[in-house]
Amino acid sequence: MLYKVLVVDDEAPVRDLLNDLLKREDCKVSVCPTGEEALELLKKDTFDVVLLDIKLPGISGLEVLKNIRDTDKSLPVIMITGFGYNEDLISKSKEFGCSGYIGKNMPVAQIIEIFKQFTKNAKTGE
Repeated sequence: MLYKVLVVDDEAPVRDLLNDLLKREDCKVSVCPTGEEALELLKKDTFDVVLLDIKLPGISGLEVLKNIRDTDKSLPVIMITGFGYNEDLISKSKEFGCSGYIGKNMPVAQIIEIFKQFTKNAKTGE
């Protein structure tokens, strides 16, 4: 197993796609639809990387990111953005310490390449 990954997205097709893609990359994947559930999973288990939707019902992706940063400054958190994303949200997530972004509309190969780059950088401390 390469990485233990938490995928947080309220859209089932996005969760399913990322789950399938990451499992093909030999990752152990946990998925959940809400920020609240993500925070509970993060209390119970450790992950190598979190893929986190920026817009979630209830606790937003930004709030989850802030909560993660309060307890773990080094955990890579890659924000998932939808088509026509909000620049203000992107700016705030950078401010809160996200590691990078993937877009829901990106080609699959590009999503995997970005994921690999961020996880490689996290392992090497870049």
